[in-house]
Amino acid sequence: MGTQIMLSLNDINIDYGKNRYWKSHYWLFPPGSEANVPTEYVSGVRLQPGYEASLADVRFRLCHLGYSYAETRAKFETYVHRWQRTDGDLKITYDEFHDTMTGIEFATLTSDDLKPYIWDFRDFVIDRLATTDDDRYVLEDFFYGMDFPITLRTLCDRPDNLQLPVRWQTQDLIDSGWVALEDLKDIDRQTYINNHTLLFGRIQDYFGVEGPKAFDNWLHAQGLPRVTSYTRSYSGGTPTQETLTLPVAVRHKIHHPENTHNTLTDDELRESTELLLGIVKQLPPPGIGLA
Repeated sequence: MGTQIMLSLNDINIDYGKNRYWKSHYWLFPPGSEANVPTEYVSGVRLQPGYEASLADVRFRLCHLGYSYAETRAKFETYVHRWQRTDGDLKITYDEFHDTMTGIEFATLTSDDLKPYIWDFRDFVIDRLATTDDDRYVLEDFFYGMDFPITLRTLCDRPDNLQLPVRWQTQDLIDSGWVALEDLKDIDRQTYINNHTLLFGRIQDYFGVEGPKAFDNWLHAQGLPRVTSYTRSYSGGTPTQETLTLPVAVRHKIHHPENTHNTLTDDELRESTELLLGIVKQLPPPGIGLA
């Protein structure tokens, strides 16, 4: 049967993996989200190490890491378009999907409601979307292959969901030896690079700070230390050493891969992204305009 790893909203499992086949949800959780989370066994519910945050906190991260409303809608519509190239029977709009997802009242939804679907949340959603058996067959393949954050992001648009807990139950997979804790924390490097670049530029635009040097000064004025070494290289010149705020040093390393005097580590990329998110978090709504 294997060992499962679950992501739940208000104790309703909404995504799962098994053994070596799972998706990392670590990036959804802000630093400090480690918690003992309820995990269900045949013998009853026990508290096990995992991750927990409110859906509101998860929504903030989704909105600023590639899944704003507009970005999510575009990802969904692109996915539908690709499907329709080879399966013209698929008829679904983002508005239909969005209305279906936001129509689910997670505050009162129980595991008994999912029992007819063998507790598979995806089948529960498909039943709500499908109008015929043919629809069901097409939607099953479609929904099972869809980028999961699209589903999670739409659930954020129901206001009474936002204070509900999102939990990632990870310990069983670790205890069974399928993964190490470090595996769960690994980042998708290219996605992080893309998100860092977008977030960096959006903050610059919001505050009207032009150019990396001015932005480094601005970040330092916000309390970010200048402790990251960066070696600037000029064609035909002698390399020079600078000490910068981490986000600006990371920006330079991303934009100048030809400069072999520097390396960009995953830890730097993750920490810099968290620093930028921390700045946005302090802004009054609607922040930098992503919703």
